[in-house]
Amino acid sequence: MTSARRHKVQEEIRGYERSPRDALRLVGFAVAALLLFGLTRWASDAITGLEQDLLRLVGFLNAPVTRVLAGIDTMLILVIALLAIVLPLVTRRFRLFWYLVAGSVASGVLMRLLGWWLDSRLPDLVNEIGRRAHIDAATAPTTASAAQLAALCIIIGPFVSDRWKRAGSISLTTVVVLQLVVSPKLPVDLFVGLALGAMVGCGVLLAFGRPDRRPTIAAVRAALVGSGVPIAALQRAKVDARGSTPYFATLEDGTGVFVKVLGEEERAADLLFRIYRYLRLRDVGDERPFSSLRRTIEHEALVALHARNVGVRTPRIRAVVDVGTDSMLLAQDMIDGSSIDSVPPGRLTDDVLAAIWGQVALFRTNRIAHRDLRRANVFLDNDDQPWMIDFGFSELAASDVLLNADVAQLVASLAVAVGPERAVASGIASLGADAMADALPRMQMGVLSGATQDALKEQGDLLKRVQQEVMDQCGISDVHYESLQRVDKKMVFTAVMLAAVFYFLLPQFADLPGVFRQIREANWAWFPPMLVVSLVTYVGAGVSLAGGVPDRLRAGRTFVAQLASSFASKLAPAGIGGMALNVRFLQKSGVDQAVAVTGISLNTAGGFVVHLLMTLVFIVWAGSEAFKGFSLPDPKWFLVGAGVVAVLAIVSFAVPSTRRLLKEKVLPIFGRAVNGVNQVIHRPGKIAMLFGGSAIVTLSYLVCLYLATLAFGGALPFATVGAVYLAGAAVAMAAPTPGGLGAMEAALIAGLVAAGMSNTIAIPAVFLYRFATFWLPILPGWGSFAWLKRRDYI
Repeated sequence: MTSARRHKVQEEIRGYERSPRDALRLVGFAVAALLLFGLTRWASDAITGLEQDLLRLVGFLNAPVTRVLAGIDTMLILVIALLAIVLPLVTRRFRLFWYLVAGSVASGVLMRLLGWWLDSRLPDLVNEIGRRAHIDAATAPTTASAAQLAALCIIIGPFVSDRWKRAGSISLTTVVVLQLVVSPKLPVDLFVGLALGAMVGCGVLLAFGRPDRRPTIAAVRAALVGSGVPIAALQRAKVDARGSTPYFATLEDGTGVFVKVLGEEERAADLLFRIYRYLRLRDVGDERPFSSLRRTIEHEALVALHARNVGVRTPRIRAVVDVGTDSMLLAQDMIDGSSIDSVPPGRLTDDVLAAIWGQVALFRTNRIAHRDLRRANVFLDNDDQPWMIDFGFSELAASDVLLNADVAQLVASLAVAVGPERAVASGIASLGADAMADALPRMQMGVLSGATQDALKEQGDLLKRVQQEVMDQCGISDVHYESLQRVDKKMVFTAVMLAAVFYFLLPQFADLPGVFRQIREANWAWFPPMLVVSLVTYVGAGVSLAGGVPDRLRAGRTFVAQLASSFASKLAPAGIGGMALNVRFLQKSGVDQAVAVTGISLNTAGGFVVHLLMTLVFIVWAGSEAFKGFSLPDPKWFLVGAGVVAVLAIVSFAVPSTRRLLKEKVLPIFGRAVNGVNQVIHRPGKIAMLFGGSAIVTLSYLVCLYLATLAFGGALPFATVGAVYLAGAAVAMAAPTPGGLGAMEAALIAGLVAAGMSNTIAIPAVFLYRFATFWLPILPGWGSFAWLKRRDYI
């Protein structure tokens, strides 16, 4: 028996733990089940054709043979189920018994809940299959039984040997093949059941824990001795060893050795971590995972050996060896010292910081990216010399991106202990200002290690102070932080809004020939008045802007600025671009910056108030008969909603961070707005301009939409069209697209159709309105923007 084989048998169940392996498989099977279920719902025609082709392959079987195979399938299912349930009772493994019961019941219930829909999806085809096979659907094996078998096989796997696992896989495969041949169900339903059953099995193991089969201390000792490392003592270590099980060992000559054991559990955790980072972040230098645990350990050892060879102070590697059934260990000399996250801050002198950065300089010179330079991975020995450990995430021949990320990680970690000024200054002294400046765009919370993020958050805005310190010491006036978030809240909201837009908008295009006919027959005499009214909106916007600030503005210049503002608003969502341009225009016109910001806030608030009042007026004017397709909910639900909002508000105000946010962020802004109101409220002319200009803008857009409906023969009353526009514009305000693009069109078309207008009129009318108010002004807006910039008015 070889030493490796002898080591593999030295393990036992030491308890139960929730495994990342089960979490990874649960996600995989859940995705498979959702995809298969989605195919049965949204691609039923293609799936049906495939299923019919599969059924033709077994069409040569006659009725007696089919019945025999169905009987064999049923007997096999019963035998497997009885063995899986009875054997744990006989062997007194009651925990496994209850696992199997829970998995069987859960998978059976879920498949029954889905069964009514799967069976009713294509009832004619299901009946035809049953007639062809001469099988009674009431007695034939069901997809629920296949799901239950899949759950049982997944659950029992961690408790039995590889031989029993292979037997279970062969049995389940046989059942699946027989059901494909003789079941009256559609084949895709069977695969849905298998994925769902496997998902349930993984869920049971994840919820209640699988056997902990990590190597015992005896197995680790035997593996080390077998690899030529003479161990005198070995014990578990309670230290930060992310992604591994650590041990402290003592050799026969008294030398200390640090041993870390990695198994499939740690590999699964690494895969989950990589998947999470891939879905959340981009351009962070993550390489593809290694093909096996052995390759992972060998890579870490290779990087550590190379780093030591080029002069980096890192422990000597003693052994890399198999241990247990699916684990490996890495043994290194122990450092007589402590990680810098556990030493007193006084030990981190300027000389120590310089020595730490000197190690990083060696990394950069030899293009080694450590990729985890948190404080726990930097040790100080008894002579205050730094040692670098844990090369599990490291890369050789690293790119500049990874090398800069190391600098960003280390300076943020050191700032927690010694403050931003010393951390940045020591880094610049060793690496130079250019290296620190290059790392600045990657000094972002999301790409730092979890331990570093937690430590930074405990000190409030420490990361911002680090960023500012780098800018000050490197002489940087402006920095563009790299966009590393692959998915954020804004993107999710945008996707949801676009999905809603297409859901409501696309059905309106069902009668495209009718739409084209209406376009050809349109009365284009209404288009010039539309352009005039659209132009009036910029006059109103200028009047409203002038009313929001105490200073006097030049009328012509302000009008041109509103044209330019409409162009800038199309470059960013929610009108942010237009607001920024107006603030800049006010500053260049001699308005104080604080007053300018307050004026824009007042302008926005005035527009909101006018829009709300006009919405109420037009809804009452249009009357309840205008929107027969809409009905208001029971008034009691408004009270329930108000109560929920009140409770959430009270709970939020009870949280200290929320109160601090209100005190530091919201209240100062509110105070400036109140001060601006006080300056304007004593001037009735300014108030009239503020609200009057907003009313002109809203009424002009409303009239423009009404003229567009007249151009295509629309007969809805002016009040009804006005109510539709005001409601649609409110919806578009929430859309994260420039000018409410997409959301505005969908809302207006849906509103006009609901009010009784034909979609063949509503669609071209809305698009003509948007052409006159959104698309056509782009060119003059760009020209106005260029003119203002050339004249230094913005």
